[in-house]
Amino acid sequence: MINPYDALDLILSNIKEVGYELIPVFNATNRVAYENVKSKVNLPGFDNSAMDGFAFRYDDLKECDNKFKIRGTISAGDFGNYKIEKGCECYRIMTGAKMPDGADTVMEVEKVDEKGEFIFLLDKIKKGKNVRKVGEDIKVGDEIDIKGKFLKPWDISRLISCGIFNVKVFRRLKVAVVATGDELLVPGEILSGEKIYDANSYNIKLLLENYGIDISYFGVAEDDSDRFLKLFELFEDYDAVISSAGISFGDFDVVTNAFEKRGIKWLFKNVKQKPGKPFSFALIDGKIPFFALPGNPVSAFFCTFFYVLPALRKMLGFKKYTNSFVYAKLMGNMTKKNNRFHFNRVSVKLNEGEFLAFPFRTQDSHVISSIFFGNAFAVIEDDRVGEIPAGEKLKCYLYDYESIF
Repeated sequence: MINPYDALDLILSNIKEVGYELIPVFNATNRVAYENVKSKVNLPGFDNSAMDGFAFRYDDLKECDNKFKIRGTISAGDFGNYKIEKGCECYRIMTGAKMPDGADTVMEVEKVDEKGEFIFLLDKIKKGKNVRKVGEDIKVGDEIDIKGKFLKPWDISRLISCGIFNVKVFRRLKVAVVATGDELLVPGEILSGEKIYDANSYNIKLLLENYGIDISYFGVAEDDSDRFLKLFELFEDYDAVISSAGISFGDFDVVTNAFEKRGIKWLFKNVKQKPGKPFSFALIDGKIPFFALPGNPVSAFFCTFFYVLPALRKMLGFKKYTNSFVYAKLMGNMTKKNNRFHFNRVSVKLNEGEFLAFPFRTQDSHVISSIFFGNAFAVIEDDRVGEIPAGEKLKCYLYDYESIF
């Protein structure tokens, strides 16, 4: 069996970015930027006041003995031809208003004593104080580094302020999701006999929709490899395909049997890990990634998180597409009985700057509650067997950030 990190590297090495589309920047939230862009304007576009106060020439301070005559008022949006010649003159100026020609410093209104048409400065000040210079934030032609960024509202605001109203983004992915197993029912159907609901597909669907991926749920395929083969004609219209269950070696493992009949070779089959040992990966017709997930819900969730999401994020053009992790102190003993990599469910908490990992008593792959109450997978390497004592620091891959930060 391949080890999980080699499996992830093999998947990622066979993943290619999709193309782009040009869309209005107003529709680009939660899309991935295809390339960097250049500002079309200066920000600020002109020298302006950072405060409500009085604008004057700094070099006049000594000669004027901190006393200036008020020539008028400049409000934000007033672009009149205001100018200060050499002399003891100033303008009352509002925040954001354009500086009058010749002025280079602004004293805050609360730091002056105003008497009639004159002001007296009550505090010392440095030259250029409280003035925002033209292009101080960004200049015309400056590059804005957004390539591979999952654009958020503040990114959109930045682009609009720089005069950019259309932006190239990676096109949306189309992903097909299908479950297998005669024991499964589509959610909403009435339970009968020993059947269970297909929770895996909806878990996958909702995870991927967070990235703006278009998901087509094919429902539950019967345990019939010939019927499953007919779906391959539909798979040709998708960027990736995800199945759950039917991936072991039995007579009713429809995915395995369908691949054999179609002559598709797995890039790997089975991973040296717990949960999710049966996870497998192939390319349909050498180009469409096919992720075959196990049927157990915890295994399916882990494999989606650890393998599928990074792969799809790479296809979408994310600059950072791998999962994040922290090192957390184990707050209880754990036991490992085999030489596979274990990704144990834990609940990570942040306490006075230290990450703490609280393990679950059972790590069985069917116990969905451990995913519900947990927020991370703690890694135990394959060469460790026996007791993993409390107090050790383990690498923990976080799948629920909001529960921690």
